[in-house]
Amino acid sequence: MADTTVLFRKIVQVFEETNGPAPRKPTKSENQYRIKDTFVSESYDLVKHIYEFRKVMGSLKNEYQSENEMSEQEKDDFDTECRLLLQQYFEKLKFLEKYETKRSATVATGLQGGLFGPWRTESDRKDLFFDTASKHRAGILRSLGLLLSGASTAFSKLQQERLLRKRELDSIDFNAQLYLPTSGVISKIEVPPAIETTQEEVKQYNDTVQMLSTQQIQILEEDHSELLSHKKAELNEVEKLSKTIIGISSLQNEISTHLQSQTQNISSLLDNYDDVEVDVLKGNKQLGKAQRRSGKSAALIMYLSIVFGMLILFLDYIN
Repeated sequence: MADTTVLFRKIVQVFEETNGPAPRKPTKSENQYRIKDTFVSESYDLVKHIYEFRKVMGSLKNEYQSENEMSEQEKDDFDTECRLLLQQYFEKLKFLEKYETKRSATVATGLQGGLFGPWRTESDRKDLFFDTASKHRAGILRSLGLLLSGASTAFSKLQQERLLRKRELDSIDFNAQLYLPTSGVISKIEVPPAIETTQEEVKQYNDTVQMLSTQQIQILEEDHSELLSHKKAELNEVEKLSKTIIGISSLQNEISTHLQSQTQNISSLLDNYDDVEVDVLKGNKQLGKAQRRSGKSAALIMYLSIVFGMLILFLDYIN
């Protein structure tokens, strides 16, 4: 009979390379140290969304700051969508923080300590595991908070740059309009046909002026001067109103940024309060363990003292 050991080993090797090794099932002791929830996966999804948000902001930064690539309506829509996304991300982070706080409190009140302190029991190992897991998850939440704060700050900075750019362009356009030439040759392409001045109209105007008296011309000049002064005053009012609107928009943006900062500070204070509450619960749990251990140890020492005393009396009675 031919030796097929080599062929069998090759078949086994091909099978393992194709299907891979069989997944190892966790043991019963390992299952005790598993937290069966979706906290980590949801946190990972939130991180991916934040990075995608930053990536989209970076890719649209040049178009957003340009005056030709995107219209003002498109920029306003982009701002609104970004604010909604940031609000959803902050709400998701707040939900994860509340869930982790409740889970930590439930675990802290549900675990029981061992009998003696110097020896490590199974319950103590569980305490250590869940304490480490809580610290790890608290670090994840802090990292998410920092990432969200960075994204919010970057978005606020992008809005401020847009506002400053718009203010500069408005100032340039306004100054250019102030220094437009009022005399000289004007191209026919730039002048609409409806208001073109023909030679006949110019001649008619000159004849009409010659027919007027000096007093009438003076009255017309005064009326023209008053009308021009009135229009200049209106132009100054429009300029002041434009500056006021720009100032209000800038103030609104600063208030929005300040409110976001205050919201982040309040969230940080709530996080610190939750951490303090968890620490207090852990301290109460440790204090309860110590009291139970000390009470049991004192009772054991008392019983041993009674037994030893009776034994000594018995030995003394025998002797």
